[in-house]
Order: sequence, then structure tokens, then C-alpha cells
Amino acid sequence: MKIQRNEKGYLKDKRKREIIKTIIYFAIPLILLIAGIVTTKTKMNLLTIVAVVGMLPASRSLVTTIMYIKSNGISDSDYEQISELSRPLTGSFDNVFTTYEKTYEVPALVVRSGNVCGYVAKEYKTLEALEKHLTTCIKKEGYSVNVKIFETIDAYKTRLISINKLEETEQEKDLAILQILHEISL
Repeated sequence: MKIQRNEKGYLKDKRKREIIKTIIYFAIPLILLIAGIVTTKTKMNLLTIVAVVGMLPASRSLVTTIMYIKSNGISDSDYEQISELSRPLTGSFDNVFTTYEKTYEVPALVVRSGNVCGYVAKEYKTLEALEKHLTTCIKKEGYSVNVKIFETIDAYKTRLISINKLEETEQEKDLAILQILHEISL
């Protein structure tokens, strides 16, 4: 069963699928190369050209696979701590955002009333670039948001408690903002 983009375990599931896809993408040109050499007894044939061109999508798939291999997703302990607090909110797990300078893994993210809150399990020198990038991308689509990314699970849990107390506004707006975040996520 395919795990959806905003669910726990998405990155692990996607990693497995990408590895299999990459192996297949490399196997096809390799088989064509071997078939061309066996049938013509030389590397100078049309199948060799097709095999070399076939390496382009395989190489692109390899780059994507490397990105998924580097990403871990949310840990079981973190998920247990925040799942109850984030359940009534519009949220997402296992997100990876790439700014122009750096890639950020954001295991948990919630949206409510124009507030986007996220949690990063890894240490980053600064999260301001990520917050600015997310704000810019969402504002380009016409939504006004306040983005805050937390480095500690305790600070994130505290924010989840306070954001749960906010008056619920349009669920459609929160879903639209979350959709934008999914579109710019790996």
C-alpha cells in the first residue's frame, strides 16, 4: 500500500520505490548495451547509442534516490509525543524542503489560521532561511502566513498547544497552504 505524502513513513516508502525505479532505469540501458555487443560483436552499433541516451533518465533518478536516502523522516518517539497534539490540526509529516542554499528536513508541520509551525529534528545553523523561503513561496500564491520552525520538540509541543487554542478559521485555506507546502517539498 502506498503511503500518502503527508503521512508518517512517507520518506521511507518513497525511498524504497525510488531505489527500485533507479535499478530498473540502469538495468534497461545495460541490457541494451550487452544485447548490442553480443549481436554485433562490437560496441559500434545503434543499441550502444540508445543505451548511452538511456543513462540520462537513470542518472536523474539516481540523484532523486540520493535525496531520499539522505532523509530519515520523523522518529517514532517524536511521532508519539506530537501525534495527539497535532491530530486536530491540518498537518503533515516527513517533509523535505530545498532552498537555494540548503536542504532542510522538517519531520512535522501543522497549519492553522495562517500560522505554519514546523519541527526539525536535526541541528541547522539557522532556520531563518527556511522560514523566509516558505513564507515567500506561500505569499506568491496569495496567502498571508506566519512561519515558525522549532528546533526542540518541547518548544514545538508548546506551540501546538497554543495553536490548538486558536479559533478555527477556514479549513479550506489551511488545506490550500498545506498543498502549497507539499508542492515545494521533496
